[in-house]
This record gives sequence, structure tokens and C-alpha cells, in this order.
Amino acid sequence: MSDKVTMVDPDMGWKYGFPKELPKDIENGDITEWLVENGYPREVIEKWKQSDLGYLPCRYWETDVLNVGEETQ
Repeated sequence: MSDKVTMVDPDMGWKYGFPKELPKDIENGDITEWLVENGYPREVIEKWKQSDLGYLPCRYWETDVLNVGEETQ
């Protein structure tokens, strides 16, 4: 049996090790501090917040994660 996880990929995230799995406890909240703690530059976030868009664009998607030892068919 597999579990669903939410992945997040901020703008140009590949430069900083993204996409990454978003912890379930912050899925519906402000992820700014989590992004910074996980290597995304605060300066880039602030630049986006001051832009006409007003926020950092991020892609989100849900995916299946196989549990350790699970066989695929």
C-alpha cells in the first residue's frame, strides 16, 4: 500500500534541491520558513513578495510514495 505526499517546487527550485516533500503539518499554512530551512534563499522569496505578483510562485502536486519493502506490480 502506498501513501500520498505533497511535493513542492518553488520558482527555480532546482538550484536549491527542490522539489521536496512538504511536511503534512504545514501543507495548508505559510511555508516560507520551511523553504528557507530547506535551502531556498530568503532574498529570493522577499524579491517575489515585493514584485507585482506579491508571492513566491510554487508548483504543488500529490504523488504516491511506496512504503519500504513494498513490491510494485
